[in-house]
Amino acid sequence: MKILLIKPPEKEVYTKVPTIAGIAQPMGLACIAAYARENGFKDISILDCEALQIGVNEIKEHIPKDVKVVGLTSVTPTLKNAAAIMKAAKELNPSCITVLGGDHVTALPEETLEAFPEIDFGVFGEGEVTFLELLNELKKKEGDFSKIKGLAYRENGKVKKNAARPLMEDINILPIPAYDLLPMKKYSPPAHHAIFTEKGVRLNPFTIFFSLRGCPYRCKYCASKVMWKRKVRYRSVEKTMEEVDYLIKNYGIKCLEFNDENFIINKPRMNEIIRELKIRKEKHGVYWNCLTRVDSVDEQTLRVMKEAGCYFIRFGVESGDPEILKGMSKDITIKQIKHAFALTNKAGIACSASFIIGYPGETKETFRRTLNLAKEIDPTLAFFFIAIPIVGTELYKEAKEKNLILNPDWNGWVQMAETPIMKTEELEPGEMIKMRNQAYKEFYLRPKYIWKMLRNIHTKEQFMFYVRGFLGVLNIIKR
Repeated sequence: MKILLIKPPEKEVYTKVPTIAGIAQPMGLACIAAYARENGFKDISILDCEALQIGVNEIKEHIPKDVKVVGLTSVTPTLKNAAAIMKAAKELNPSCITVLGGDHVTALPEETLEAFPEIDFGVFGEGEVTFLELLNELKKKEGDFSKIKGLAYRENGKVKKNAARPLMEDINILPIPAYDLLPMKKYSPPAHHAIFTEKGVRLNPFTIFFSLRGCPYRCKYCASKVMWKRKVRYRSVEKTMEEVDYLIKNYGIKCLEFNDENFIINKPRMNEIIRELKIRKEKHGVYWNCLTRVDSVDEQTLRVMKEAGCYFIRFGVESGDPEILKGMSKDITIKQIKHAFALTNKAGIACSASFIIGYPGETKETFRRTLNLAKEIDPTLAFFFIAIPIVGTELYKEAKEKNLILNPDWNGWVQMAETPIMKTEELEPGEMIKMRNQAYKEFYLRPKYIWKMLRNIHTKEQFMFYVRGFLGVLNIIKR
């Protein structure tokens, strides 16, 4: 059985700041491919349209005519591209089976299949076991799909949705993702990481990396709960480092981007991993960055992270207004935000802060508090995004109930959209665009900030990034 897994091409997420977007491995597909292959399905491959720069109009040239199963992953903005690829696959081979997984179909399985007749099956939730069970049924002459948990399918012209699949208890049973099926040389971190090259950080070869799945926190705007149900499952330190060593040996990896929802969530475990990462830094020159929360860091943790090769930390701050943070169920305080950035700056680790503009309850006054806080905490980089009601989240439900959604075209639901996806009860779309532009202008065009960045230019790569970044900011604020 020939199986092809495809990551569809994406619209540029950072439309107005193209210099910061990197290309990351489709780790979900790599995990599913590895699990299927380990369980007997050897004729499986991955086509990463984003990395290989393959557009929807060219896709037929890359789909084998004898393919039996075509599986795609999709978030909301790439859903139409995914459906177009499935349609193209069926035009090439009308008997091929199409399967869709990912965040969007997980949130809206029945609605997604009803909207797109090109989709034969929808895998919602964690995909490895569900997809394997589907393949096993497809091998049979008369497969029974009714008992496969986590599957939506068609029967006699109607869409049916089975019971949800419980999350696997032990993710250590999963094999190393199928990196060998990916064009590993095509991947790179966001270009703004060039800032850190003077510290001996090599950006490539690069990979994103997961040492755990899930997040226990309550943030109403986040898609993590849709997929992982606020449950955290850890890979063992041994399994984590086995994969790191595999990447070093086979691909010469120098830069790891931990995309765990909160790398520091379990400090005893994290300290074990950090001890191992420090050995790889000293022996192989491996550096890494991570995502965490402001209420997770402390001075000692930051010190050992830096010693172990952590060169960059990504924080989600979201707002400078206590009431907006409360409305988000962010469960952090302004005091914690200020403290975390003071400690991180003191530790000498570069950091970023992301902010959401236009969350329900946002006013001109709450926005001003957010922008003032961004300048006060002084991260290395700041990102300002207009709120997106990601399908399946509490924010999405609230936006629908209050009739706040302005743009029903899912293709436009990207982080730097030309127009806001939703309004607030206080702000019109045009006001939010002006706020975002103002935020980038006030943060990045401060003389203090410009001087700080200029002092850190030590390489041609850094200089070129700052030129492109400066032009990108101008492109935003001139609108």
